[in-house]
Amino acid sequence: MRANPFTRGRALWGALSLFLVSACSVGVAEKDWQLAESFERRGQYLRAIEEYSRIVNFGQRDSLAIRAQMQIAAIYDRHLRDYPRAIRAYRDAYMRASDKASRAQSRRAIAEIYGERLQNPVAAAEEYRGLYEESDKKGKELADVVFAWAEALVESGRYAEGAERYKEFRKLYPGHKDVPRSYLDEGNAWLADRRVDNAIGLFRTFISNYEGNTAYAAMVAEAYYGLGSSFEANDELVPALEAFKRSLATYPNPKVIQLKIERVEKRRKERRL
Repeated sequence: MRANPFTRGRALWGALSLFLVSACSVGVAEKDWQLAESFERRGQYLRAIEEYSRIVNFGQRDSLAIRAQMQIAAIYDRHLRDYPRAIRAYRDAYMRASDKASRAQSRRAIAEIYGERLQNPVAAAEEYRGLYEESDKKGKELADVVFAWAEALVESGRYAEGAERYKEFRKLYPGHKDVPRSYLDEGNAWLADRRVDNAIGLFRTFISNYEGNTAYAAMVAEAYYGLGSSFEANDELVPALEAFKRSLATYPNPKVIQLKIERVEKRRKERRL
């Protein structure tokens, strides 16, 4: 059966109209974007947010709308320092986005605001946990997320959980530049959790791996300091004193080590009396 010419013509006109509207929409959105950028460059941030919001409201979930929403969040974060609004804007971008990269970018920005600007490690740890669980666990870009998650857990007082994340970090990313630091941070986490034997093992491992390498001299001193603090916490004063003395020459703040040495020596004298 042949299609009705009138029906066929109406369908073609509908398709053409849709194409023209879409083309006009793209043009309008691009003009709004250029206007928003010009306001942003001139420091007129609220006007820029208005223009970016037009793009968001018009495109809803398309890529340009999501970029505009991210830009709104960044303005609140970097320029206006209105962190609650920045978090809400990033959260909105997260909800609109369908691709993993945009969702991860939004959630990581939220985690960093909580951790670095608002000093709220509990909330930051929760965002990093969600980010980790939504990832494929394979991308190298996740390394910084795992490390930051461990830091946030420790800062929020969840020392054992943070230590386990540092251990996982080394397992997943053995060649990462922060692997040496992870030994020290994990050791300090176990020490804070009063799991002194675990801490001693981590500090000794670091010393065994990196002592003699001038690039890590300051960190080796930190490891000896941590080892001394661990022995002191175990009331093992002789090895504590030895470890503190090994730390003294290259520790960034030798006055702290000197005070530690004096305190341990005083305790030894009192014990002999």
